[in-house]
Amino acid sequence: MELFKRFVLSIESVERRGTVKQLYKRYSFVLCTLAPVHVGNGDTYTQKEYIYENGHYYFPNMGSLYEEIQNHGPEVVKTFEDFLMLNQNNNRRKPRLVDFLNDQRIAARGFGGYQIDETMFESEKDQRGKINEISEFIKDPYGSPYVPGSSLKGSLRTLVLNGKPNVKNDNELSSIFSNIYVSDSSPISLEKLILCRKWDYSGIKMEAKGLPVYRESLRPFTVIKFEIQACNNEAVEILDNLSKIAESVYQHYHEFFLQEFSNKYIQNNVFAPMYLGAGSGLWTKTKIDDVKLNRFKTGKYSMKRKGVLKLTKAPLVKYKEKGEIHSLIQNNENFYEMGKSGFICRALEDN
Repeated sequence: MELFKRFVLSIESVERRGTVKQLYKRYSFVLCTLAPVHVGNGDTYTQKEYIYENGHYYFPNMGSLYEEIQNHGPEVVKTFEDFLMLNQNNNRRKPRLVDFLNDQRIAARGFGGYQIDETMFESEKDQRGKINEISEFIKDPYGSPYVPGSSLKGSLRTLVLNGKPNVKNDNELSSIFSNIYVSDSSPISLEKLILCRKWDYSGIKMEAKGLPVYRESLRPFTVIKFEIQACNNEAVEILDNLSKIAESVYQHYHEFFLQEFSNKYIQNNVFAPMYLGAGSGLWTKTKIDDVKLNRFKTGKYSMKRKGVLKLTKAPLVKYKEKGEIHSLIQNNENFYEMGKSGFICRALEDN
């Protein structure tokens, strides 16, 4: 019996010595958009839900708008209800909310909601205010844009999947990220929203094609703040080296894809590089080395070579660094790489 007790005690001693204390660290994660970024909520606005006037796109609170229409009598209410039922696709003249209000001589515009200033890059001059569908940016219950932690976490997963060769599959990645907690961002001012059009740039034809896809997007050089918690050693090791991982992944992405296009459309990195949100392209959303290009030669998702460069247009933004003025873009066509961003990830001192 005494021998057995000594044996148990020796095992417990070995187990205690072999136990590794799990680290816990908190990080400040500050993201800066270097191009328009869109994180959608799945909803879209049609021309029946916004007003284009005087260089602004106005998205009213439809409940408040309906109350105003009721003040004009039952005939106007019936006309409005018929207007809402008009099919957007089967009418030669697209039903627009601004036309309805003007036809009914309703001059009021104080219906709550918000407006987005025109940048002049949304569409061609003769199409301004005639955008059929606009994808909405996700907003919190108070109406402020924000970036969900799940969206940032998804982008970080892609970075780690591409930048950590020892992570071999999605199950292993999920195990790591179950110990990484990403907060939703702080609220973002509505003034940071612009409307952006989707452009595909072909490296074969050497030309950009504008597509009828429009998104509410954050302006270039918008600062977005998050907090991240890492709850074990592996998660801490990843967060501590996240900037180096991002730089390595970008280098691979550049060599694999970006170098096929003219340098004037490729933006310089500011801080550690990453891509966030919709419209940034296949190669920013997957593990590059696992994609079989043969799968994309035919079928619905066929593409030539490695596909097109995803661009959008926005006003030129310049910034100062070490006393020198720099531009976020190197072309005179106002093309940005959709979703391009930079980040700084730092451990908080109270860890």
